Amino acid sequence: MRVFGLLAFYAICLFVVGFLMLDTEAMLVSELAHQVEIEIPENVLLDMLEEMRYWSKFSALLTLVLLTIKCFLMALVLYAGLFFANRHQGVKLGRLFKVAVYAESIIVIAGMVKVVIGAFSDFTYTEFSLFYPLSVLSFLDPEAIQPLWYYPLQLLNVFEIIYIFLLIYFFSQEIEIKKAESSKVVLGSYLFSMSFWLILILFLTLNFT
Repeated sequence: MRVFGLLAFYAICLFVVGFLMLDTEAMLVSELAHQVEIEIPENVLLDMLEEMRYWSKFSALLTLVLLTIKCFLMALVLYAGLFFANRHQGVKLGRLFKVAVYAESIIVIAGMVKVVIGAFSDFTYTEFSLFYPLSVLSFLDPEAIQPLWYYPLQLLNVFEIIYIFLLIYFFSQEIEIKKAESSKVVLGSYLFSMSFWLILILFLTLNFT
């Protein structure tokens, strides 16, 4: 229950910071108002805003669900790494889930940093959605890049590197193996799964844009 409490804490922190500091409705209205090539009737815009307000009530719960799913999938990835290294005997999935939850703290911090920077910047809604702090994309002009490469360039960021180091550290502590062996298991399983995920995202982007 402790790890689920920690996930709930992550979700609440993201919700509170976003609720107090970020006005996504104003971003969206401002962006739509300046799109002269697309005329949106007022009633349609009001319906969109009303729907946003409705679903925002469940954003903390949705964030909790997404974080839980992500950590569970990461636990499966780590277990697969242990399996192929023939070190999975006696290791329960719950222990690896705890490792993933602890490491996820840096991604939550990255999300809060994004909200804080967005609150004090003049981002449009699209610019804010593309922005990820300390990523390669944040140092480039998105208009000069094909949309296909947005997500890979977002994924190349300092927080993701710290996340991998945290996975290695907590994994070695929980499974009680040396950090060198922990690095091999984590990097092997994580890089393989991330490569598969990137290929999937690029494939979907190509087919739906």
